[in-house]
Amino acid sequence: MPFLVLPCPVMNIDLSGQVAIITGAGRGIGKEIALTFAQCGSTVVLAARNTDQITTVASEINDAGGKAVSVETDVTDSNAVGKMIEIAMEQAGRIDILINNAGASYVANLVMSDDEKWREVIDVNLMGVYYCTKAVLRHMVLAKAGRIVNISSVAGLVGAAYNSAYASSKAAVIGFTKSIALEVAKVGITTNAICPWHLDTELTKYTMGARGKMFGKSAEEYLQQLASDSPQQRLITPEEIAGLALFLVSPQAKGITGQAINVSGGAVI
Repeated sequence: MPFLVLPCPVMNIDLSGQVAIITGAGRGIGKEIALTFAQCGSTVVLAARNTDQITTVASEINDAGGKAVSVETDVTDSNAVGKMIEIAMEQAGRIDILINNAGASYVANLVMSDDEKWREVIDVNLMGVYYCTKAVLRHMVLAKAGRIVNISSVAGLVGAAYNSAYASSKAAVIGFTKSIALEVAKVGITTNAICPWHLDTELTKYTMGARGKMFGKSAEEYLQQLASDSPQQRLITPEEIAGLALFLVSPQAKGITGQAINVSGGAVI
């Protein structure tokens, strides 16, 4: 089935004519959001450091009749972000949506943490959101419209032992989201955060594998424990996050801004 089927098969949301930038779009949540938005008619600009991954996703979308552009981007480099925005404007002519999804994790006892690795997580998860949002807002403010969705985490609300850099950065993203929402609400731009619980993604498997090395467990054992700890007895899927992101960028959500919405299967109540 081609992507450009209207009305959109997901919640009947039509993104035709809109352009969405999605960071970290080569896998996991970012990839699923890109596929979902493209299926609903949006042109998607896929940004990530791994060019092979985003090229593959872009080809999948374009081959199915959608519109996708891949741009190698290091979100921790403001110049690289600026260049990515320039390419998006050259290729698509406008920017309506920004999904700040690029993320990194570092599992370690704080006392034994490597300073540079800790800082790298902050740079990707927080400074990347800052650079991309700052660059995109220049265009959205002129258009007096726009939707920004930041992928935070439940860890930013409740903390995460042995993953303090990740939890700290995601907590900061929530504060950033609320602050920017207040700045731009009057010009028709909404800014929200999605806070997933543990997801069935490669990043979660990597994180659980790192924990396993610390405590003598396998990644699979940790994943099973995470599922059993959930009231719903399962991990969250990328499709669920993509569905919420789609709603938040839709006209139906124009009154929702400055929110941090949990997708936790009841783990956070």
